[in-house]
Amino acid sequence: MSKAGNIQKKVFPGDELAVIEEYNKGEGSYQEDGLVRSEELGETRLNREKRALEVKKATKPLNLPVEGSIVIAEAGSVTRRDARVDIFRINGKKIQPTYTGVIHISDVAREFSRDLEQALHSGDIVRAVVANTKNTIIQLSIAGPEFGVVYAYCSRCGGILENQKGNLTCPNCKRVERRQTARSYGKEDISS
Repeated sequence: MSKAGNIQKKVFPGDELAVIEEYNKGEGSYQEDGLVRSEELGETRLNREKRALEVKKATKPLNLPVEGSIVIAEAGSVTRRDARVDIFRINGKKIQPTYTGVIHISDVAREFSRDLEQALHSGDIVRAVVANTKNTIIQLSIAGPEFGVVYAYCSRCGGILENQKGNLTCPNCKRVERRQTARSYGKEDISS
């Protein structure tokens, strides 16, 4: 926005800002019955160039899991047909509190399509895409090379498995395990 003015006051959604003969609607405002009203909770600003009243939003935008969002989640209960996961990052941003998502057997790579327990285990950290949010269920997919397990734990000793030439090997007890891994296995930033 260029050449913003100094008409500043705190407003609530629906508040009357001006009549349309005075100012045009701008970002964060709308026109109704000849009036310019606030769309947002925020502070008004005058855009002199457009002769428009704008409202700078005071609240942070919500970071919700919507279809197409890339998420990082921890696997909870895993069965042959589906897994419950706790989503703690959405599009690279940490969220609090977490959301619960579901990975169905149909949303994994074909080689794991008979038994989801082979693709991931409880406690594993996965990178997934939100496939569906209808019916208030967040359905995730780990099909595709960029999705899958990014950190896995040894089912014998609990050590973090290392990717050694395509095999997940425990550095402590040397156990070799199988998972559906993402390309970013062991490199995904899950801190902060």
